[in-house]
Amino acid sequence: MPPKIASVTILAASRRLAHALVQDHARRAVAAGQLVWRTPRILHWSTWLRQQWLERRALGQHPALRLLTPAQARVIWSDVVGASEPGAGLLTPAGAARLAARSWQYMQEYLLPLEDLSQADGAEAQALAHWCAGFQARCRSMNALDEADLLYWAHEQALLPHEPVALVGFDVVPPALRRLFDRWRAHGKLLEADETAFEERGQVAVVTAREREHELELAARWARAHWQQGVRRIGIVIPDLQARRAAVRRVFEDVFAPGRRAVGQDPQSSAVTIAAAQPLTDYPLVEAAMQVLQFVLPGRSSVHAGRLLRSPFLGSAEGEQDRRALADGRLRQERRECWDWFELERWAGVTQCERLQHHAREVCTRLRGETSAAPPSRWAERFHGWLKAAGWPGERTLSGVEHQTRNKFHAALAEFGTFDAVHTLLGLPAALARLQELLGETAFEPETPPGVVTVIDPTTVTGMRFDALWVAGLDAGSFPGPVSPDPLIPLSIQQNAGMPGACAEEVMRQARRRLSGWVGCAAQVVLSWPRQEAEAVLRPSALLAPWAPADGAQEVAPLAGVRAWHRSLFAHRPRMETFEDDRAPMLADSAARGGARTLELQSSCPFRAQAELRLGATALARIGLGIEPMDRGTILHRVLAEVWKSLGTQATLHSLAQEQLQAQVRAAAQRHVARALRPALRYRARLAALETEHVIGQVLRLLELEKLRAPFGIRVAEASEPYMIGGLAITLQPDRIDELGEGGQLLIDYKLGTAHQPRQWLDTWPGRPQRPQLPLYALAHQDSLRALAFIVLAPGTVEYRGWSDGTAVGPGVDAYPQGIRPDETVSDWPALLAHWRSTLTQLARAYVAGEAAVDPLPYACTWCHLSTMCRIHEHAPAFTGEDAPSEWRDDE
Repeated sequence: MPPKIASVTILAASRRLAHALVQDHARRAVAAGQLVWRTPRILHWSTWLRQQWLERRALGQHPALRLLTPAQARVIWSDVVGASEPGAGLLTPAGAARLAARSWQYMQEYLLPLEDLSQADGAEAQALAHWCAGFQARCRSMNALDEADLLYWAHEQALLPHEPVALVGFDVVPPALRRLFDRWRAHGKLLEADETAFEERGQVAVVTAREREHELELAARWARAHWQQGVRRIGIVIPDLQARRAAVRRVFEDVFAPGRRAVGQDPQSSAVTIAAAQPLTDYPLVEAAMQVLQFVLPGRSSVHAGRLLRSPFLGSAEGEQDRRALADGRLRQERRECWDWFELERWAGVTQCERLQHHAREVCTRLRGETSAAPPSRWAERFHGWLKAAGWPGERTLSGVEHQTRNKFHAALAEFGTFDAVHTLLGLPAALARLQELLGETAFEPETPPGVVTVIDPTTVTGMRFDALWVAGLDAGSFPGPVSPDPLIPLSIQQNAGMPGACAEEVMRQARRRLSGWVGCAAQVVLSWPRQEAEAVLRPSALLAPWAPADGAQEVAPLAGVRAWHRSLFAHRPRMETFEDDRAPMLADSAARGGARTLELQSSCPFRAQAELRLGATALARIGLGIEPMDRGTILHRVLAEVWKSLGTQATLHSLAQEQLQAQVRAAAQRHVARALRPALRYRARLAALETEHVIGQVLRLLELEKLRAPFGIRVAEASEPYMIGGLAITLQPDRIDELGEGGQLLIDYKLGTAHQPRQWLDTWPGRPQRPQLPLYALAHQDSLRALAFIVLAPGTVEYRGWSDGTAVGPGVDAYPQGIRPDETVSDWPALLAHWRSTLTQLARAYVAGEAAVDPLPYACTWCHLSTMCRIHEHAPAFTGEDAPSEWRDDE
């Protein structure tokens, strides 16, 4: 910013630009050796207009007229849209209210008469006209105006600034602002652009990257190289920065300060500022506050209760974290619904979480008599009291970001108290919904020391100055962007008014203006584009032609010497001394918990078998809204066991009338579904009815299939039997054993998933079958075994899948090895049984011996809960030299 304009008022096109100009002036003052300096008056134009209105009101003008805050205006828009006939059928009225408010802002800025909108065709235009009229009527009844009306007010009042005004960063000037600026210019109050700004054309290079992630890394490494060379104003322009914020932050942290996350510091590097504000609700501290407040509502689920128990932002969370973790585990087993603070107080007492019980009691004490309808200001006081009683935000010292987040939340809570101007009384659910909506619409970015590198989006970079600038994402499909008109204002009206994004010509003009601004705002400029996105091959934007080489791509030669930190760490890695400790103590007692699952886990992954069955490292119970898959399997098993215990033989099944059979199955299903569902389960009656009908349908379909088999009887249904193999004593519990009419037995295992196939009884890897359960049952009944089969009871699929020794059993049970190509060692039925005995004996011996290597079968880790214990994802091959994968090599 030139020194000659330090005494004028500067109106910036964006708040981000205003902040950047203030920081730039301070940097220049420090560089000049000044100890103190006058802060220039640099404001966003809407902030300046609001100040002008407040000054005139303080002087006695418009004493009865009030100016709505943006949050208050959003509340009115939400009320108007929600109460209207067009808004009644909308899935998300709040989203429509935001669109309507934005369209109203455009109408004011582009001087679009409401009458033109009312006369336009289309349901969207008519709805917007209806909502705008309702908003105006509501404002008139309150004698208020919103910020969108300030431009009209300034024009009507012939507003002139007291001191000269300079404009910075106005890429597009809408008509309402233009006529205001023209008036100022006519009265000599507006400094022309060439008096306050300068433009320098720097060196421009066009480079390409493999894909968007690689483009981010190149930009970060380029920025670090310039930072190390002493450059102090570096800009990185990233399209869709808000959506890609997490990826951008990760890449720049890895390049600038990869060690900060490892030592528990605030991860964002002080050298990098990512200019992308997030909704306040995205911050964990605020999310925890809303969980505390929403838990006041009755009928909260176990999921919400578990989140409170695990929250580090609740009172005494650090001192009681172990007890609360155990309480969360017990809560999952309890599977109780309909939680609130009163129920949490009881649960804290049961689980010996004394401090949590104290805080819950404090909240409950405040709740008594404090939930009646009240104005927003009263609700703000109540919310503050409830949070204080709950001990929010916890006992530990807050980080700098968390401290700012807490202050911003308190400011938002105070702003919620100003909603008295637009609301009279609110009930508890409505008050919480309004607060949640306010927090979601409040953008917040913690203040950090000015960074050398600023990562910013294309919409707010206009007007900024840098020493070096990198602009990413300039492929042909992204730049210029697509036409994006306002969805509510008729397209013809937008095009006639020259609104941005309304037509391809305007989009192209805007892209050219932005590109011209980028190449003129820094001495060194890099324009980049990715060559590929997923399977699509990308091309550079045609607007890059003046700087791009003939082939449209340029090697990144200036970056060849820049090395990312993770590459440096890999290149200078020390030689690690390693040893394997993959054997647990030998099983002292031959008896093992887990039954046939013991060998299944040992085959799937030896470590999981030892950890889960001997150390008790079982997964936490799932919390669901209805019936869990395990419960559904238990219900089907018990219903089938009861039905077959009553029938006994296939002949009895044939003798029963269909109505009698249906009644028997229905009675069993209703009884076992009622036992499986928790008494406090929400919508229990409806869930029971749905599950009962599902069970009845599956069982009756299976019984119809059973009628097609050769004659048989039931010998065992859900009965336990001991078995010894390889020095391991386990208890087997086959789902069902049929006595075949021709002699011999059929072993049956019920399965609810369609993925179960007989080929899983064979080895996936040598000596390690995926599903050894039925083969183990087969060994226990080898003398009389004729066949074994899965019965698949999945939605839409009820069928047998199995093998036999050649005995005709029924559809789906094939004579082994029909339909497969077995190994030579298991070419027939006797060889198969011998192979199973050898394989399963070795697995049993390995389990008894304590073999616990982290050696999973393919896809075994997909559903395993022990990855943080075995650290399978940290296992990396010892690459050296040319064997290292390309992403680790420093060959850029």
